[in-house]
Amino acid sequence: MEHRPFSIELPQRDLDDLRGRLGSTRWPNELKPRGWASGTELGFMQELTRYWLDEYDWRAVEKNLNRFSHFIAKAQGLDLHFLQEKAAGEGAVPIVLLHGWSDSFYRYAHLIERLTTGTDDGGVVFDVVVPSLPGFDFSAQPGEGQISAGFAAASIAELMASLGYERYLVHGGDWGSAVAQEIARNHPDRVMGLHLTDVPFGNMFTIDKAEASEAEVAFIDAVEAWSSKDAAYVAIQSTKPLTLSYGLSDSPVGLAAWLIEHFERLSERLPAREDLVTNVMLYWFGNTIRSSIRYYSEGMDGDWSAGDDADWDGAGDAGSTDGDGTAWDAAGAEWQQQIAVPTAFALFPKDIATPPREYAERFFTVTRFTELEHGGHFAALEVPDLLAADLRAFAAGLN
Repeated sequence: MEHRPFSIELPQRDLDDLRGRLGSTRWPNELKPRGWASGTELGFMQELTRYWLDEYDWRAVEKNLNRFSHFIAKAQGLDLHFLQEKAAGEGAVPIVLLHGWSDSFYRYAHLIERLTTGTDDGGVVFDVVVPSLPGFDFSAQPGEGQISAGFAAASIAELMASLGYERYLVHGGDWGSAVAQEIARNHPDRVMGLHLTDVPFGNMFTIDKAEASEAEVAFIDAVEAWSSKDAAYVAIQSTKPLTLSYGLSDSPVGLAAWLIEHFERLSERLPAREDLVTNVMLYWFGNTIRSSIRYYSEGMDGDWSAGDDADWDGAGDAGSTDGDGTAWDAAGAEWQQQIAVPTAFALFPKDIATPPREYAERFFTVTRFTELEHGGHFAALEVPDLLAADLRAFAAGLN
């Protein structure tokens, strides 16, 4: 497989067009300040847009991003963007870091160097690979009916093999945890360990609450309560994604408000303004909002419960397959609910909900289960030191 060097170089005309759009933003006619109760706060967005126009320097950010080694590879027949940073010296542990939605490969911008550089106590160092999932950033989007966690997993497993990594760690959160699960399910001989910040959401649909423990029921109830209040984006992105995408593809402020609301809801503290805007810029210049939310409108189909009438999106579309042709339900010959690969969970208090260990153990061979004191859904941006320490501890325990 060819790995073509890649550099981020946005045309000036695109930056000029963005500036014009930001400067001519038409604001919603909100009657009075309501904080974040009805969505991304108006005052916050007005101040962020002022910062975006007057202080944010894309060219400086672009130069900073290009300090990493970027490449484009062909995986599953499509262009796949990735970063690869190697630790100095011998004995580094290969690790692939997988992002989700509403973030991007930029989720790991503050984590990469923390993992590739040595520590005072001689802790584990890593060779780091950070792909952009298919449909995100500078990766191509799959054809109709292809996009799923399984397709992304097959692409990334192919990439890691092409890089010469016979064994490696996989870390992920959000959709990244679902992709990580599928890599481990289909390539247990390659994955030395899984490190996740959540239990992939689809696993919940395999649970009969009547047979769950008290702690598991409390967790499921907490997720359902969150869903009824804060998961409207899932319903829209899975049922009317194109209608939504007209506005988000045309308005940079609209796109920013849509993405940043997710960060506000699920972060102990919002990431820095530069981080928030840079993440939005990657969606904007790649025009990838529509392709990224295909994971919700297409990639969530299928019968996760292996029962007769339960499925993820209520469409009754049992027996869907991933990009590898492997069924996501128990009818697939290769499908196993329990992942045999050693798995660690690093759980952060501001995430959607904290699963009990017995819930995680239904699906994974859990060897480490840590509840951190700070951080949220986007921990790699919020508290990279905590995440790096937990990754090191897990990797050291595997050796």
